[in-house]
Amino acid sequence: MARNLLIKEFNKEFKSKKDYTTSDIKVFYRKHIKGIKDSTIGWNVYHLVLQGEISRIRIGHYKKK
Repeated sequence: MARNLLIKEFNKEFKSKKDYTTSDIKVFYRKHIKGIKDSTIGWNVYHLVLQGEISRIRIGHYKKK
């Protein structure tokens, strides 16, 4: 099953922010995918980090690579 990471939309949403939190990311995904679970959002964040789209600054805080 392909992951719906919404990379283009994610980059557009967060391009002007220096960094963002897990809560910001949850709001983004809930806006685009109705009924998405927290665990799914967590896996999406994990895959964004693996793909080099974002990097973890500290627990719950991320920035664009």
